[in-house]
Amino acid sequence: MIYTLENSVAVLMVDTKACEIASFRRKDKDIEYMWNGDPQFWANRNPILFPHIGSPKDKVINFKGSDCKVGNHGVLRQSEFELIEHGDDYLRFAFSDNENTYKAYPYHFRMEVKYTLCDNEVFVAYRICNIEEEKLPFGFGLHPAFNCPLSEKKEFNDYCVEFDAEDVEGKCLKLSYELFEKYPTYIINNPLSKKITLSDGENKVIMKIDDKFKVFAIWTPHAPFVCLEPWINTFDYNETKVFEDLSNLIVLNKNEEYEVTYSFAIE
Repeated sequence: MIYTLENSVAVLMVDTKACEIASFRRKDKDIEYMWNGDPQFWANRNPILFPHIGSPKDKVINFKGSDCKVGNHGVLRQSEFELIEHGDDYLRFAFSDNENTYKAYPYHFRMEVKYTLCDNEVFVAYRICNIEEEKLPFGFGLHPAFNCPLSEKKEFNDYCVEFDAEDVEGKCLKLSYELFEKYPTYIINNPLSKKITLSDGENKVIMKIDDKFKVFAIWTPHAPFVCLEPWINTFDYNETKVFEDLSNLIVLNKNEEYEVTYSFAIE
């Protein structure tokens, strides 16, 4: 089911499936900023990556001593969230583990996601709760896809990803499909930038990330969109097949919670 937030500047639509943004538009521009999930290229739109980012080549991760068949980026991409609270400018959703997620990640957890619309900017807050009797280990990342080009007047090669610190030479990464043939996923470790902008000189997506994000990835499958992906952590699946032994895990004790936020504005 899709829920809508609207103000004098913008309209935001959020789908309970995967808790993905289905649409984000300004009222003064005939532009859809979010990718539509066309399965010809990529069926997702802006999935939550939990409890792992990526997956091993054989699609098996060992949790609690047992091998579990996993998909890319975790268990939430097909999960149905529930709207639990709403106001004029916000929507709050929740999801708790179920039989399907437990097969691929045998832990009990609850996730809440809050979308707040302020003018032309959406603020997204994530809360992960450990409702397990033991420690809860996980990874977390985001994978929002933005139409690129945003306008029929532009082409993919007209776009740059601009950084507010020297994370790339000249603080600007020129986009081209050739770039992603060389780097299938362009990864920046320990980014200094807290504001990252997708721009064609006229239209922009301005993303702001907090200090908890230790990786920033950029990806496209030679398609009319680009993903700007802040990740809390990432894993070397050659290190070990035992998930709990991986480096860089977030680990919560019983009843502990973990919160992280980011935002993006459309111009």
